[in-house]
Amino acid sequence: MMRNGFGFDLRSMEIFVETLERGSQSAAADHLGLTQSSVSHCLATLEEGLGLSLFERRSRPLEPTSAGRFFYDRARRLLSEARDTRRELISGAFGQLHQMRLALVDSLATAVGRPLIEVIRRHTRDYTLTTGLSHMHGHSLLTRHVDVIISDDPLEDYDGLERHAILREPFVLVLPASWQGPANNLRWLSRQLDFVRYVPQSLIGQTIERHLRLEDIELPARLHLDNTYALLRAVSDGVGFTVTTPLCLHQAGLSRLALRVEPLPMAELERVLTLVARRDELGGLPAQLARDARRLLGGDFLGDIRAHQPWLENHLILSAR
Repeated sequence: MMRNGFGFDLRSMEIFVETLERGSQSAAADHLGLTQSSVSHCLATLEEGLGLSLFERRSRPLEPTSAGRFFYDRARRLLSEARDTRRELISGAFGQLHQMRLALVDSLATAVGRPLIEVIRRHTRDYTLTTGLSHMHGHSLLTRHVDVIISDDPLEDYDGLERHAILREPFVLVLPASWQGPANNLRWLSRQLDFVRYVPQSLIGQTIERHLRLEDIELPARLHLDNTYALLRAVSDGVGFTVTTPLCLHQAGLSRLALRVEPLPMAELERVLTLVARRDELGGLPAQLARDARRLLGGDFLGDIRAHQPWLENHLILSAR
């Protein structure tokens, strides 16, 4: 009967490897301090669990079948990793993580992705970094597919998480630079220009649409674009107007686009980017990454805003609170 979902465990792999390397079950039993009958039973159970023959039993010393040779190579590698893990745990040498899996909103990845990767490399031997839709990042964290997210979804309804605010920024109205008309009434504006929307699957798009509904503002739904650069490029080309944030403006390249940026002509709306991780798993690393992200944003991002939209600088908050 299979003992677990794999058909093997570390102990059965160790017995299998020792039997092959020492040429007999009796030699493996002597080395491991076991009886020959327990070794024989373990190997029979291993083969039954895998549904494969691992030994050419007519040969002396014992030789592996082709399946046995494949399993031997994998087993040695897994046992080596297990021994390293045990040694590092016993010695306390686990200050540096073996792997860090991080997911970021696109706009932040564009703003600080490369220098943030350099920071991560100082804390881990291996890493992965992904971007994409924020609601998928939250799901990935909750299902343990990633270790840290920086997102506009702080997952406030879930316990067992630690959160570190990175950036608080206002939503702004963005029009073509060529637009010389008023920008204080979205309903009137939508009769002159198309409203260029984010796709409804994105959290930023959902946040904007929810705010418009609360303000009882209904705008024609003609254009839905799935990334910030395409959206702001369309506005720069005179296709229409949109609502976005300063970090998204920086992501798209303020110096390369012909845009007019104004405060929202309705109740204020803000976005907060938050670093979220599972509590107590990564020590002080999440807080350190949050500090580094804020420091990095204080460089090129704030400099870009200061150069092209200086009125926005006082509306941006890089703070742990």
